[in-house]
Amino acid sequence: MFRYMQNCPVYFGAGAIDHLGEYVSEQLSSKKALCVYDPGIEAAGIVDRAVKSLQAAGIACVCFGQVVSDPTIGVVDAAGELALREQVDVIIGIGGGSSMDAAKATSILMSNPGPIKKYVLAHPINVDTKVPVVSVPTTAGTGSEATRVAIITQTETNGKWSVFVNTDLAVVDPELTCTLPKDETAFTGLDALSHAAECVTSNVTNPHNQLFACAAIRKIVDNLYTAWSEPDNVAARTEMAMAADWAGIAFAETMCHVGHALADGMSIQFHTPHGYNCAQALPVTLEYAAPAVPAEILKVAEAMRIPLTGEETAAELGRLCADAVWAMMRKLEVKSLKELGYSREEVLKVAEEGYQSHLSTYCPVPVTKEAALQMAARMYDNYQ
Repeated sequence: MFRYMQNCPVYFGAGAIDHLGEYVSEQLSSKKALCVYDPGIEAAGIVDRAVKSLQAAGIACVCFGQVVSDPTIGVVDAAGELALREQVDVIIGIGGGSSMDAAKATSILMSNPGPIKKYVLAHPINVDTKVPVVSVPTTAGTGSEATRVAIITQTETNGKWSVFVNTDLAVVDPELTCTLPKDETAFTGLDALSHAAECVTSNVTNPHNQLFACAAIRKIVDNLYTAWSEPDNVAARTEMAMAADWAGIAFAETMCHVGHALADGMSIQFHTPHGYNCAQALPVTLEYAAPAVPAEILKVAEAMRIPLTGEETAAELGRLCADAVWAMMRKLEVKSLKELGYSREEVLKVAEEGYQSHLSTYCPVPVTKEAALQMAARMYDNYQ
């Protein structure tokens, strides 16, 4: 028995942002929006396009442009205070995962007493939010527009904790990703790959999520390098945007597992970009999980277009998948943890989050402290 779903309608296509106001007005009947974003999105001119479209549809706009990477509870509380004061009736997150996460969490404060730290916990809860949330991604990676989860940094504990909210609409415009720097294109694309591969190999996987995840993996393998090397290639950007969204749909109904736990540990320890962290953790995650999920790791290997004889064991498939991810990272010029100046001892500290996080309970192989230490060591040793 399993359940499959899609959280909200998605409007997809080049130029879709210029119809944002039309979609919000028709689907949600909203009159006043809070737009949540970071300064970089504003500098790129994307916010101006969004606001212009909203105003053309008769929707007043209030702007909150103070989102930071890995948004903190303080950022969400400030956005919530503005939203309540202005009495907005829709929250629109414009940007990468951080902006969309901040927008989702802000919606909680519209119908629940703050501060937000009461709802963002180590073991996430569901909050039945009332004010609609609209997501406008500007990267092809997080898939946050397709999920209900908001990941917020709890500054008191220095932890990346989560909460689940209702989401109502997504507008995915691949052209918005053309302004991404090359490293962000690589990191976000590898983030989407980790979502897809981890949810296929989780202990709650199902045929529906595997359909979307494996299709996403194929698109990423076929298009990420082109999007990275030819930033204005709209065709490749479109395929990557679709892959990220499909990977989001896939893991929204299952879960990622120990790779994301280790990635969160790197965020806490080093404050390196989430997609970079997921890329570093994915190869060792696939190696670790593979023996327990032979049919699923075969699907990942086939989706990655790895040449196979048909005689490989599950463990061998895991190693082949790991090698293929490392090869992609080298081609995309992703630096190693050592190149960034981190020592092996510092990287081993990431293991604590790796085995304590609730995400690791979704790994098909139990994650012990020793296992997490071994995975952290392999992240450092095997990609230099």
